[in-house]
Amino acid sequence: MKFGWLTLSLAVGLIIPLQQAMNAKMRTFVVNPMYASLVNFFAGAVLGIVVAAIMSASGEPGNWRRATEAPWWAWCGGLIGMAFITAGVLCVPRIGVASFSAAVLVGQLVGAMLLDHMGWMGVIQRQITATRMCGVALLLLGVWLIHRDK
Repeated sequence: MKFGWLTLSLAVGLIIPLQQAMNAKMRTFVVNPMYASLVNFFAGAVLGIVVAAIMSASGEPGNWRRATEAPWWAWCGGLIGMAFITAGVLCVPRIGVASFSAAVLVGQLVGAMLLDHMGWMGVIQRQITATRMCGVALLLLGVWLIHRDK
């Protein structure tokens, strides 16, 4: 079953560069990078509402009231999403989708390794190893190689 989840993760990873290019193009029309980010979140919210309504109607209702029981930091995912979208709107026209995506990926992995290592936010603790550090070093080399070719 893990193969299916890895495949889904890969598919989402494949379309994120499209999202960045779309958002950068939106900025050329709305000018303000925050407006482009807001358009992105509005479209996502509309789709989210439609999908949630379909899921609720098909027997998977969810429980909005339980959201109030979540820790304060669980509410901040949207803030990080807004920062990510806005960074893409600002960076993609200047450094390109590949350089932006590569840098974001390395940043994600370093952040993920720190979360794993520290066991923060309820994740299973996994130590930072020399092998993992070598992987990050190779990814940093990849960012440099992708970006220097401009």
